[in-house]
Amino acid sequence: MGCSVCGQATEQASADLCLTHARALDSVRQAYEAWANAFGSIGRADFLKRVAKQQGTGKNAREIVEFLQQRPEMWK
Repeated sequence: MGCSVCGQATEQASADLCLTHARALDSVRQAYEAWANAFGSIGRADFLKRVAKQQGTGKNAREIVEFLQQRPEMWK
């Protein structure tokens, strides 16, 4: 099965993301926790919009943000 974001092979048959996008997802989750601690309550949708607009957001993180905006149930 391929990555839900880019179609590349995944490490495990049950995985939805390739290793690169799985790491990007972990980074986005960690950033969300940091933002929530710094700014108080921030909704995931608002957080994702803000991250997408940040100039320093990398390609893989941006792809994960777009993916999560389209499929928020994948946040897990």
